[in-house]
Amino acid sequence: MIGNLQRALFLEGEVNDDMESYPKSEGGRIMQSKIIPIRSKDHVTFSCISCGNCCRGIKDQIMLEPLDAYRLARYLRHRTGSVETIEDVYSQYTHPLMLEEIYPVFLLNTRNEDRSCVFLRDSRCSVYDGRPRGCRLYPFTVENGHRGRRFIYYQCIDQHAAHFKGGQVSVEEWMYQNFTRDAREFIEAENTALRELGKLLLELSPEGRKHFMFQLLYYRYYNYDLDQPFQPQYEENQRLLIEALQKEL
Repeated sequence: MIGNLQRALFLEGEVNDDMESYPKSEGGRIMQSKIIPIRSKDHVTFSCISCGNCCRGIKDQIMLEPLDAYRLARYLRHRTGSVETIEDVYSQYTHPLMLEEIYPVFLLNTRNEDRSCVFLRDSRCSVYDGRPRGCRLYPFTVENGHRGRRFIYYQCIDQHAAHFKGGQVSVEEWMYQNFTRDAREFIEAENTALRELGKLLLELSPEGRKHFMFQLLYYRYYNYDLDQPFQPQYEENQRLLIEALQKEL
């Protein structure tokens, strides 16, 4: 997911359908994780055995997108009362990472020696209904499409060999169940917004980017009312952010 973000922000051109790896972040480093292009009509060998292993060893690997944080904040506010605002999610459950020394993202915290997700309890996700998109789609990931394709699907290949035995899952059915309409709308809008944002950020001087950081954080991550629909707020925030950036140039 971090690799997708970096390409949208800083790279031009289309994504190669044959690409079998993409950059991910671990401890501030960029590493490679293998992915395989798949089609919606494919069936893939995969079986969730409820072991919780996909939630372990994930230090600095799960990025919270704005929609993820909004969902988590609403879920936690309703179920536990541990948060009141979207900012509480970032402050209590994430830590920041700078991409290319330009763009801030927030990564889920981990705990214990096995570097398990902060929300993992007794090998179960304690925020399952509010979990991030990356967790919802596992063992798949999604990018914006091109050449007439709305989205491109990939299967993630990781170290959890036990998951890739036994049952068969339909990619189309998996996406129908887990790739929700609001996530689809967000990804399409996000791809457009990030390309413009990355272009403008690169035009700013290092001092200018430092000066602009508060507005960047505010409009990208914090300016959301949990009692209002996400997408209209997101689109307005990106419009205001781009306008503010353009005034800085």
